[in-house]
Amino acid sequence: MKWNELRTKAEENGWILERHGKKHDIYYHPDKDFKIQLGRHDSQEVKKGIYHDLKKKIGF
Repeated sequence: MKWNELRTKAEENGWILERHGKKHDIYYHPDKDFKIQLGRHDSQEVKKGIYHDLKKKIGF
């Protein structure tokens, strides 16, 4: 999965862009007490371990 696909899944699950960082975008969810960082490298594949961690946090 690529970063832009992961970003789309996060937004579909209620995550809202808080701000753009230099290399990552910061997202928050109104019902969660933590934030997530999603890379801005749209064409690059997400590494397997990072993907599974973010998949759990995003909730899909």
